[in-house]
Amino acid sequence: MLTSSCVQNSIGHILLVDDEDDCNFVTRLVLKKAGHTGRLTCFTSADDALAYLRNGSDPPDIMFVDINMPKLTGFDLLAICESEGLLPNGCTSVVMFSSSNRPADLQKALSFRSVIGYVEKALTVESFERVTLDHQRLRNA
Repeated sequence: MLTSSCVQNSIGHILLVDDEDDCNFVTRLVLKKAGHTGRLTCFTSADDALAYLRNGSDPPDIMFVDINMPKLTGFDLLAICESEGLLPNGCTSVVMFSSSNRPADLQKALSFRSVIGYVEKALTVESFERVTLDHQRLRNA
């Protein structure tokens, strides 16, 4: 589902799905430091993020998804999104966001069609810039 809110060469909207408020706070600070002036939407549960994505009115450019969350994990969220056709959508680049550096988690993350990368917490300006470049490269391909 490609909508008019998908803007080439721009990161206007980031969606963060992470159950840890402290991590969300730090991520906000890093994004601000990196110069991100667009919108940031945060959800502390995968269920809430899923409801938002099902609405379909404003797909994010980049979506950071924590792996380990209660009830639905980040992997569960992506499996549902891909099975329902919500992702990939031609607009959103998904980045798995976790404190885990286990090779099995990285391999599983990259098995999803919508995932373009994997970032270990906490987000840094450098890792955000790398994700942004990867996103823009894919959208311009």
